[in-house]
Amino acid sequence: MRNRNAIKWLYHQLPSLVEKGVIQAETAENLKQHYGEIDEKPDYNIAFLVAGILGAVLIGGGIILIFAYNWENLSRTWRTILSFLPLIFAQVIYAYVYFKKRDALSWIEASSGFLMLMLASSIALISQTYHIAGSIESFLFIWMLLSIPLLYLMNSSLTAIFYLVGIASWAVNQNGTESVYYWAFLLAFLPHFVINTKKDQASIREILLGWCLVFTIPFGYFGTIEPKIPEYSLICTAFIISNVYLIGELVYKSNQLISRPFQTFTIGALFIMCMIMGYSWPYEQTSMETLVYGDRYASWAGMINFLFFGANILGFGYLAFLNWKEKKTLNYFVLVFPFFITIGLILTRLDMEIAAILLANIFLFGFGIFYIKSGIQKHRMAMVNVGMLFISALIIARFFDTDWSFVVKGVAFVILGIGFLSVNLLLSKKIKAMQKNNAG
Repeated sequence: MRNRNAIKWLYHQLPSLVEKGVIQAETAENLKQHYGEIDEKPDYNIAFLVAGILGAVLIGGGIILIFAYNWENLSRTWRTILSFLPLIFAQVIYAYVYFKKRDALSWIEASSGFLMLMLASSIALISQTYHIAGSIESFLFIWMLLSIPLLYLMNSSLTAIFYLVGIASWAVNQNGTESVYYWAFLLAFLPHFVINTKKDQASIREILLGWCLVFTIPFGYFGTIEPKIPEYSLICTAFIISNVYLIGELVYKSNQLISRPFQTFTIGALFIMCMIMGYSWPYEQTSMETLVYGDRYASWAGMINFLFFGANILGFGYLAFLNWKEKKTLNYFVLVFPFFITIGLILTRLDMEIAAILLANIFLFGFGIFYIKSGIQKHRMAMVNVGMLFISALIIARFFDTDWSFVVKGVAFVILGIGFLSVNLLLSKKIKAMQKNNAG
C-alpha cells in the first residue's frame, strides 16, 4: 500500500536533491513516473464527519425526548410499537448506508452511532413499558453486548468510542465478581483497534481510539480488580503502565505528544503514581491464596484477575523483546518502573516505609532529570518542560510538608521559575541557531 504522505514528502525533496547533485534529474523524473500523481483528495472530509456524528447524536437524543413527552398516557401496545420504531428506522438507514454508501465515512459513522443510540433507547423503553426489573449495570451490559457487531459491520469508530466508555462505566458500576467480564468486553474491541492501526502513519481515527482507550481502561481496570490487594493496585498497575508504553512505541511513531496517546498516558500515570507513593504505601499483607482467589470476589473471578496479573508480566517481557528487536530507543525509567514498585512494596512489608517513600521521591527526581537531559540532547523543548514540571511538582509538594517559612518557600519558587525560563530561553536560542545553520 502506497503512503501518500511519504510520496508527497519525497516529491518535495527531489528538487533540492537534484540541485545538490545527490541524484540525477532523470532519476527524479523516473521516481515521479514510478509513483504517479499524488491524489490530493483527502481520505475524508473532517467537517462532514463531525457534522454527521453530531447530527446522529442530536437526532437520537431528540427522538428519546419526544417519546418521553406524555409517555405515561399511552397504552402498552402503543408504547411497545414506539419502543421499536426508532430501532427499525435506524436499521433501515444503516442498511441503506451498508449497501449504498460504504465509501462515505461520515455516513458510516453517523448511521452506526445513530443505530447504537436507538438500540439503547429501545432497550430502556421496553424495560420501562413491561416493568422489567433491572439496574444501570444490567442495562449497560445488554446494550454493550448487542453493540459489538456494530464495531465490525462497517468498521465504525464512533460506536467503538461509545463502546469503550460504556464497558468502563459498566465495570465501575458493577464493581464486584461479575465485573471481570470487562476483560471479555475489552477483548471484543481489540480486533477493531488492530484493524485501524496497521498504517505506517497514525490517522486521526487511530489517535482518537488510542486516547479513548487509555482514558477508559483505568476506570474499567479499577472497577474490575480488588484494589485492597496491593499486588494488584501497585505491581499489576505498574506493569500495565509499562506495557501501554511498549505498545505505544510499536504503534504510535510520531514525536508529538498529542499523536502519542499511549506514551503520553504512561508518563502521566507514572508521575501520579510516584507522587502518591512519595507520601505513603499500602501495607496490607496478602497471602498467596488471597492473591490467587481474591478477597471479596468469587474464587473464579479472583483467579481471572490473577491470570490477568500473570499475563501482564509475561506480556511485558514479550513487548520488551519486540521493541528490542525493532531497535527502539526506550525510556529505561518506564521499563524499570514495575520493579521499582515491587521493591518499594517489599520495603513496606519489612516495616521500612520511610525507605520506600524516599525511593519514590528519588525515582521521580531522576525521571525529571532524565527528561531534561534527553530534551536538551534532542533539542525538544516539550521534553525539557516535562522534566522541569516533574521536578518542580516534587519540590513544591515536599515544601508543603515542611515547616519552612513563606519567605524560604517563596524564594525557592522564584528560583524554580527562573530555572524554567532560563532553560527554555537557552534551548530556544540553540534551536534557532541550528535552523539558521541548516538553512545556510
